[in-house]
Amino acid sequence: MNLRSLALSASLLLFAATAFAAAIPAPPYIEHMWNGRDAADVRAFLARTAADGESPTASAEARLDAGDAAWWMSVQDARAGRADSAFAQLRRAMRLRGDFDEAFALVDVLARRGRKADLVEARAIAGDLAQQADLSFVRRSAESHARVAWTLHLLGRSDSALAEVREHAGVLTRRPTWTRRFLDIHLAGGDLPGAWRTAAMVAVRRRGADARVDSLARSLAARMVGGGERFESTVTLGIARAVETERGFAAGLGGAVETLVTKDGFPLQVFVFPAMPGTTRRAPILVTVAASDTITASDSLVAGAIAAGHPVALLAPRGAFGSLARGSYGPEDWLGREYAHRVATTADAAVVMDQLAKRAAFAGGPWIVGAVGEHAPVALELARSRRDVSALLLIAPRVPVVDAAEWRDRLRTVGTPVFVQVSPEEPEALEFGDLIARDTAPGQVRVVDSGEPGRGSAVFRGAPFSVRRFLVWWRDGLPNRR
Repeated sequence: MNLRSLALSASLLLFAATAFAAAIPAPPYIEHMWNGRDAADVRAFLARTAADGESPTASAEARLDAGDAAWWMSVQDARAGRADSAFAQLRRAMRLRGDFDEAFALVDVLARRGRKADLVEARAIAGDLAQQADLSFVRRSAESHARVAWTLHLLGRSDSALAEVREHAGVLTRRPTWTRRFLDIHLAGGDLPGAWRTAAMVAVRRRGADARVDSLARSLAARMVGGGERFESTVTLGIARAVETERGFAAGLGGAVETLVTKDGFPLQVFVFPAMPGTTRRAPILVTVAASDTITASDSLVAGAIAAGHPVALLAPRGAFGSLARGSYGPEDWLGREYAHRVATTADAAVVMDQLAKRAAFAGGPWIVGAVGEHAPVALELARSRRDVSALLLIAPRVPVVDAAEWRDRLRTVGTPVFVQVSPEEPEALEFGDLIARDTAPGQVRVVDSGEPGRGSAVFRGAPFSVRRFLVWWRDGLPNRR
């Protein structure tokens, strides 16, 4: 990346904002992502846009459009599990545009590959990013310097990496993506207090399931003032508080926290809530929650549903909350393998539905399948693969615009009704909901903005009437799907 390309990119973004305000049409490749027929159709248009920008006579604006198109193709590839193609498109986007999105992604891929040449290249890109962020894009500064630190550490320069973290990137310490990496940097850099703080965070999140991190945290605590007492008061009590909060949440709504085991032996944490006694039994609801949420953020949804006769199950996907086991102790363990995580989560949700369907409280009738945030595709995959899904509930869905056309195409095929709940704090989710509502059957997709604050599952907490509106939509608008 260079300052010239960054300036051009910034100019284009300013133009886009001005164009939107003045109702000037968006670039054709953006419009095609909005309105394309399906994934292949969108891909073909993006490919043409990228190719046009590679022409020797292409204008600066055409090259930026081409770089953006290549970036979106890399996103499309990564989400479909085509890692090699995604990597090639990232390089293409860097050559044509060189913006932060593709640069961050490329650094991450190179760091995961781990060869000396890859790490040297990643370090150079990250350093360039950090310089430019400090000059003009301060909001990108911490993430840029964090990548400088991580690549320096991987190259064996942990002292320099530690200095980067301390001076520029410490604000990211609590993000799961960086906590575990910073732990390694603090350890290798000889920073005992910093290593202890990050180890304690990781150990609490992993709830004693990761014996190696647990042992490391105990060892570090022993070298600090307070020793074992420090470990107990920080880690042991931290885990106990998290577990007790979840149990209290479940019990307060008449439910329980359970562990259901998959065929490969993975223990899934599931929060199970029977419908309230005396209510008319209605369709069971399964919701795959997001790791970025708190589990208690679902309280308004659960309370409203069980009061209306719907039993509810909340599934914590692998690496979230109490769904922890070897190879999946946190969301950071799936970095670069998001497609595999989606496949696993879809299979896990199906297992939960099958196991719960054997119980009287959940037996009989079709399911309403819900998903929060980035897990929205899981709900769609279940609708495609199962005959017992009557409706989808997408809560603040976080799906890249490049996937919108594919969603529309699949929804037209399966015909499953979809309710999309968003809030003013989730504008991307509102855009996605509006996009998938285009060209589907009339009434198949309903998008509702709560008008109240709230992110993720909490979009229902800020506006409890939204739960009632969703349930009335399902009951009265879909009389044949009860």
